[in-house]
Amino acid sequence: MKKLSILLLLVLLALVSAEGASLQLPKILGDHMVLQQKSFAKIWGWAEPEQVVKVTTSWNDKTYRAVTDQQGNWQVSVSTGKAGGPYTVTIQADITRVLEDILLGEVWICSGQSNMEWPLSRAETAGEEIPLSDFPEIRLFTVEKTIAMRPEEDLKGSWNLCSPETSADFSAVGYFFGKMLYKELGVPVGLVNTSWGGTPSESWTSRETLSTFGDFDRQLEELYGTSDNEMEEARKEQLRIESMIKKQQDFENQENIGFSEGWMNVEFDDSSWGEMDCPAEWSSIDEIGMLEGVLWMRTGIEIPDSWIGKDLTLELGPVDEMDITYINGVEVGTSRKISNWNVPRIYKVPASLVNSGRLQLSIRIVNTNAQGGVFGHPNQLKIYPEENTNEEVVRLAGQWEYRIAYTFPDVPMVFNSHTPSVLYNGMLHPLKNMALKGAIWYQGESNQTRAMQYRTIFPGMIEDWRATWEQGDFPFYFVQIAPYNYGHDETSVELREAQFLTLSKVKNTGMAVTMDIGNPNDIHPTNKRDVGKRLALWALAKDYGKDVVYSGPLYREQTIEENKIRIHFNYIGSGLEAKGGPLTHFEIAGEDQVYHPANAVIDGETVVVSAAEVASPVAVRYGWSNTAEPNLCNAEGLPASSFCTDSWKRITEENL
Repeated sequence: MKKLSILLLLVLLALVSAEGASLQLPKILGDHMVLQQKSFAKIWGWAEPEQVVKVTTSWNDKTYRAVTDQQGNWQVSVSTGKAGGPYTVTIQADITRVLEDILLGEVWICSGQSNMEWPLSRAETAGEEIPLSDFPEIRLFTVEKTIAMRPEEDLKGSWNLCSPETSADFSAVGYFFGKMLYKELGVPVGLVNTSWGGTPSESWTSRETLSTFGDFDRQLEELYGTSDNEMEEARKEQLRIESMIKKQQDFENQENIGFSEGWMNVEFDDSSWGEMDCPAEWSSIDEIGMLEGVLWMRTGIEIPDSWIGKDLTLELGPVDEMDITYINGVEVGTSRKISNWNVPRIYKVPASLVNSGRLQLSIRIVNTNAQGGVFGHPNQLKIYPEENTNEEVVRLAGQWEYRIAYTFPDVPMVFNSHTPSVLYNGMLHPLKNMALKGAIWYQGESNQTRAMQYRTIFPGMIEDWRATWEQGDFPFYFVQIAPYNYGHDETSVELREAQFLTLSKVKNTGMAVTMDIGNPNDIHPTNKRDVGKRLALWALAKDYGKDVVYSGPLYREQTIEENKIRIHFNYIGSGLEAKGGPLTHFEIAGEDQVYHPANAVIDGETVVVSAAEVASPVAVRYGWSNTAEPNLCNAEGLPASSFCTDSWKRITEENL
């Protein structure tokens, strides 16, 4: 007992000593991390001013020495050598820290908005992939969402070994990208996921770079020019309005319209409500759009008489963001966390409510940010007997009634995730010392109405990151946004064009085309495996010397041949092909700038385009709409990007 007491005392003293110590490390440096192989990786942190710090690395038994500056900052660069491990890194100052289970390998940043954030658990192949995701040499780090008014030096998160327990919540695109690199290269892979759904690229760009554009001066002045006192007053006003919003979000506040008028009840008359197809993102419906507020949806369900008196299971797919769901006016399930916006809803309907062959389904949905809706696959919406799944299910996809109950007022901008530079400050700048191989990026949906502006700010963002890391023109591979019905003019195809043009503007970039694996009715297509693989193909070919075809056909130039135009491509692979029949989605125009559907045929390494209505053509476009799913690809199955050969006015020029 005495020995145990002494041992406990020593442990407590060690804890007190560590808590009172000046030596601190950033969260990105920790147990299980991956350091970039064959590089000079930085190890850094903070301690008392003018203190000696020693760093010893076990893979080469070298000790590196630094002295902290007047602010307590210190940093050393360590030579990492070839891939391997596990190793240790020992840091000595007023205390000693030993980082365990360190691997040397390939380190990649995974960033963007919701399609990068989209977890593996929500991917199309999650059921088969997650149980097999035991890859201890793939290491995962997810940066906690943070907005910051000024560049931060640290962030929150921790390294984890990839396993069925950790992979499910990690970025699906990042996971599939890293898995393919690991399988092909046979070296450890470190993936840092720093992403936030619904965010524009300017949020991920530094103040210094944004200031050179002139487009964000007002927002930057408001953010960086606000004094502490002014910020405090703005926060008070923000809290006042947010409290108003909170009352509408409140699931218990029976004064809310809907509750007070009984919109969940069977006898309620919804004949004056609007109608919409379900499932769908609200942003695809003109009357709803990017509603941030409260919306109710209702539909009647016809069930077999044999189900009467039985417990049923109701599945709705994911609901963005929070819901309370009723059958025949009685609550059967609810999700009240914003973070559950992508979680499928599965609710039990007790037998006591199943008292006739018709049920009334009503859902109150609260959306606080960006797109909302019931947005899963139609097959996810169903109801069936709980204990007898052999009976045929009743499908719920189809036409539903809806009514907007409340639209949230605009909150005064103190700052939020859309504010220029705040995500760069809070979620990128703290990583600037980390040695990396490159970055992958999936974003653009939130900038699609400003596609012409994206031609400038997206390349600027890439160069901004490279300047921040000071590691040269590291590879930057991005996903071209997929077809989706935004419910308005053809703006997203112009965003795809802006992404395509970035390839020629910024060196060492690559683009994964997703024209064939999107979903025009879902802004979050669930096939993330092919997205990750297509990004990995660029890396394998350009950075790791693998002999693979890594891109589908990309437009190079056109030549006019009397009444036809011949289109030339890069990246034709083993040859051009048309999936499933003749080429589709080609259009041709003359000097009148009027496009007509065209006949397009593959001729060797080119496509020849013509139309009877256009005797003297001057331009061709392909896949030129928000929702186009065209069929040109190469023999390796990689799709061609949409393109337009004219330089005429674009729709989004009006939004500059």
